[in-house]
Amino acid sequence: MSDFLRNRDIATEILSRLSTKELGSARCVSKAWDSFISDPAFLRIHSQRWTCPSALFFVIRERSGAGFRSYFHLKKAIYIGLHDSSSKGQESLFRFLPERVVLMASSNGILCCRGLVPSVRIKNCDPDGEPRLELHFMIYVCNPATREWVAFEPLRTGNSSVAFEPVRISSVAQYFGFTFYPNGFLANTTKPFFKLVGIQNSKTLSNSYSFVIYSSVTKEWKTSEEVLCCDYTINQNKVISVGHMFHWLTMAHYMITFDVEKELSAVIKLPGPELESVECLGNSEGYLHCVTANLTEIQVWILKDYCKPEWTLKHKLDLVEFCRGHTELNHLLPRLERREPETDTGVNLVALAFHEEILCMLVKPEKLISYSFNTRKLSSHCTAFAVDDYFQRYPAIPYSDSLTSINVSEGDQTSGANSNGI
Repeated sequence: MSDFLRNRDIATEILSRLSTKELGSARCVSKAWDSFISDPAFLRIHSQRWTCPSALFFVIRERSGAGFRSYFHLKKAIYIGLHDSSSKGQESLFRFLPERVVLMASSNGILCCRGLVPSVRIKNCDPDGEPRLELHFMIYVCNPATREWVAFEPLRTGNSSVAFEPVRISSVAQYFGFTFYPNGFLANTTKPFFKLVGIQNSKTLSNSYSFVIYSSVTKEWKTSEEVLCCDYTINQNKVISVGHMFHWLTMAHYMITFDVEKELSAVIKLPGPELESVECLGNSEGYLHCVTANLTEIQVWILKDYCKPEWTLKHKLDLVEFCRGHTELNHLLPRLERREPETDTGVNLVALAFHEEILCMLVKPEKLISYSFNTRKLSSHCTAFAVDDYFQRYPAIPYSDSLTSINVSEGDQTSGANSNGI
């Protein structure tokens, strides 16, 4: 079968149409196949062809007992496949990592997690002579499809402590943004790399935020000189990256943005009337999108220019017409057609995530659906979990599986395998 690979153009055209799971099996055919599929040039073409989300991750709270250690065991991840309707729990998802983790973000097939339980270290004594305790979480960046991972600490650069104060480190996952560049874009490298950006209240100014940055190229944290004067409260777990731009939703009708290359921040007003619900932010075709909703429709907006932050309406779903056109949603019609805003607090159709023109929604109490604006196709996804209690309150993280390497260099703390991933 190695003759098949002699014409690389034809082999690439055919194999790039296979799913990541199918490619994982194809790598076992021979060393030649494994070498061909592992080639960065082929993986670049494959990742560009397979951009639609293959699954959703939900990070939910477990009902746990009291106590210090139990506090850090409150969250777990649930994986729900959008292609095969498979579902998996925390234990099977990350069993290749050395400890239990909390999922923070996903970008181009790579996941960013933090350790579930912190290690407690004694640092320098306080002025009164008492030892000071610091909580340290390990951060893991991993590819579940290949089981490749790298771990590093979130707090240090050189001899100075940056990032988050020890008293707030338990909530570090709620304010970190993560982005992975599978093809690189720096002038001196085309290799994959990633960056993390953290946001926190400024230590020197009131009603302001500062930023910390980690780059896998330098393997160091640094504190940005940028300080944003803003009194809006960050909405926990509502952060998304699009290219070199990071975005945090706030509790008001605004979002905070940070350009990780220029290290510049801004506050941008969200689209639509302030009374409308902002369901989620999304990434599609390289642009930031925002999904808003009211009692009669769901709207998808796009932002193309951050210098002139004007939102453009891209898609609009009339909920009555949408439900009429899909028999599995007909049961929502009576309530929608009444349209009684004085007494109605909302319909049982909630937008959870938007990624590459696919809108994922929850139909209460226990149905997950996805709708493609490109194909106008609605798909239903079975779940093995009680979605009514959890899924509306906790963020849905789109995931597109990939065989792309995270470009781990010698000396990093890693482990890996090439098969049997999710």
